[in-house]
Amino acid sequence: MVAFAIGALAFRLALEHYLSAADPFAQDVQAVIERHQISYVGDITSQVFHRKDCPLAAQIPQRFRVMFFSRRAALEMKFNPCTYCRP
Repeated sequence: MVAFAIGALAFRLALEHYLSAADPFAQDVQAVIERHQISYVGDITSQVFHRKDCPLAAQIPQRFRVMFFSRRAALEMKFNPCTYCRP
């Protein structure tokens, strides 16, 4: 019974990941980033901003993302630079 529950949970998580990869909203957000040349992506929960190509920025859930056109704008909003990508 426990193995079935774990298997069902793993299947659901895999399905959610697959569906989120094909999410048209995520594609629209990426198009906006490219069109407006947004350079930095911030995480509202941690108050940390990243370069748009930072692997840690890709892990931020859509609802917690904030976009910045410049490093100065992120710093003025009291966001801290990522220690990985060092924007």
